Amino acid sequence: DHKFDPITQREFYQVAALFGGINQEEKERDRIDLGPGGDRAKFSGVAHVPYFREPPVFALLDRGDYRKPLGKVAPSALKSLAGLPGDLGLARDAPEARRRLALSRWLTDPRNPLFARVMVNRIWYHHFGRGLVDTPSDFGFNGGRPSHPELLDFLASRFVGRGWSVKEIHRLIVHSATYRQASRARNGPAEAIDSDNQLLWRANRRRVEGEVLRDATLAVSGSLNPKAGGPGYRDLKADLGNNHTFTDPTGEFNEAANRRTIYRLWARSGNLPMLESFDCPDPSVMAPRRASTITPVQALSMMNDTFMAKCASRLAGRVRREAGEDVDRQIGRAWCLALSRSPGEGEREVARKFVRERGLESFCLVLFNTNEFLFVD
Repeated sequence: DHKFDPITQREFYQVAALFGGINQEEKERDRIDLGPGGDRAKFSGVAHVPYFREPPVFALLDRGDYRKPLGKVAPSALKSLAGLPGDLGLARDAPEARRRLALSRWLTDPRNPLFARVMVNRIWYHHFGRGLVDTPSDFGFNGGRPSHPELLDFLASRFVGRGWSVKEIHRLIVHSATYRQASRARNGPAEAIDSDNQLLWRANRRRVEGEVLRDATLAVSGSLNPKAGGPGYRDLKADLGNNHTFTDPTGEFNEAANRRTIYRLWARSGNLPMLESFDCPDPSVMAPRRASTITPVQALSMMNDTFMAKCASRLAGRVRREAGEDVDRQIGRAWCLALSRSPGEGEREVARKFVRERGLESFCLVLFNTNEFLFVD
């Protein structure tokens, strides 16, 4: 049985049986459906094709040894959640479709005390950099305790009551007074009691994620391709004859590659160096909560990466088109595009001298490297 949480060995195999009707098969395929409407494209290599099969009957195994079955089990859920039956009424040989339907109904049952809380906690985490429960993937005995249990319950109830609308929870959070606080607030008594701001008496200053940084740089420079949907882009060289090994970055900077980072091909065998330096997780490892570090490698990447240099050049071209050749107007326009504000008089004077000595492209690169561009206050 589970060492800490009330989950038995039998329940482990019952939950495993819920997913027992799907498998992966390696098939050599030369044509794979890549889009709606029956559109097809040629493909060569090994295709990992999920396919449904008649689910096998699962058995409880003695210490996990497949040679020592202790009795057959039926697909079922956990019985330890108060107010929610764990028995899904499925036979041992229930078809795959019924198993998944029963699981989805059990997860989204309004009486389920975990699903809604886990979901709203993850949404909160991405807005504040820390969840109300600090262990987003562990609500068990060894997980963190909620800093604001009543708030977590309120958000979960609101989530269920408004039809499981994620957009509604986003709207509720960002309109709150808590979210709209400043990060530079000073409060002596609060600092003495809660120096790490767990109780949220001010905003936390946070560095943006690697994907956000890449997208923002493309958008500000005017290079972002806003196309939504469809096949993604690949920015790593691939060796399809050697188990799909992805190696060095291609360095492409064009309309096809300058899409939002969400459309990037995430290869388990390789990550983009700049994204990796900004704590994008290893694609081969599960990461419920990202690290957020500040290292010299990040500054070196921002100053020397060819992607950043190309974006700075594009931004300089955009500024010249929109502001003309007047240096002061160029500085004001670049500052507004990158930092969403006008420069102060002192900032403008320093910028004016820099542009005259180093050029507009270098100035645009400096703006991308400012804390104001990299951090959210």
